Amino acid sequence: MIKISKSAQAPAILTTKGASETIKLKNTYEANPTQYTSGIAKMTFDSAIYGNSTVKQQLIAEQYGKCCFCESLFVENSFGDVEHFRPKAAYKKKGDKKLTYPGYYWLAYDWNNLIFSCEKCNRTYKKNEFPLKDEATRKSNHAHSNPLDKEDRLLINPVEEDPSLFITFREEIPVAVNGNAKGATSIKIFGLERLNESRLEHLNLLKCILPLASIDENNTVDVDNAARLLKITSEDVVETVKQAKILYHSAAKASAKFAYCVRCKFAYLPTV
Repeated sequence: MIKISKSAQAPAILTTKGASETIKLKNTYEANPTQYTSGIAKMTFDSAIYGNSTVKQQLIAEQYGKCCFCESLFVENSFGDVEHFRPKAAYKKKGDKKLTYPGYYWLAYDWNNLIFSCEKCNRTYKKNEFPLKDEATRKSNHAHSNPLDKEDRLLINPVEEDPSLFITFREEIPVAVNGNAKGATSIKIFGLERLNESRLEHLNLLKCILPLASIDENNTVDVDNAARLLKITSEDVVETVKQAKILYHSAAKASAKFAYCVRCKFAYLPTV
């Protein structure tokens, strides 16, 4: 995971249709809260609003086409989903298998609650999970007196906080910093360990290529020596060195695949 710099400017459909639908959801709950708390009645949502192409494209652009959780590129992993960080319909508490109703219905069209994830992270792993360390801090409905930002979350929100405070990498393996609960819970619920093999392959590729960035492609002696060593032509050496230098300057940037894992392994690489 990596910190996401998200624009404060929400897509227009969220501030128009989304805002209108949010008022309706609040009124619906207030009309009969017991029905919705019991799960007898369930909130309905318009995916055409939060899943609108303008919302998707802005999220994809701001996340560099990467999953907000695992940092895989969508084109490699899935088409991607608009993910509600706080589940809109229902949620699972810490250690609970059953769903609690209603969810954070009033945030269904809230730009601050929307991020983009790969389908595996969203549908197979996170799903409706939203555990709190202290359940007493939960804001259970839109009118509840608990402040939303004071919820004692056990999941990292990459928009609001820096994941590096909670998770680090030992080679390709994600670990919780000093064994902290938020990092450990996030690794498990987001399914980050499932990509250990892919991250290792990526790190090994970088190990092989990055040393070539130190070669001066304009120095004929260096190029010829590398050509003899690698048993390739001098022209191929020059091209390979150019590509290695591009990788050197891009592999740890926020836009790069597995950027945070790469930063942990190759701390000397530029990040901007």
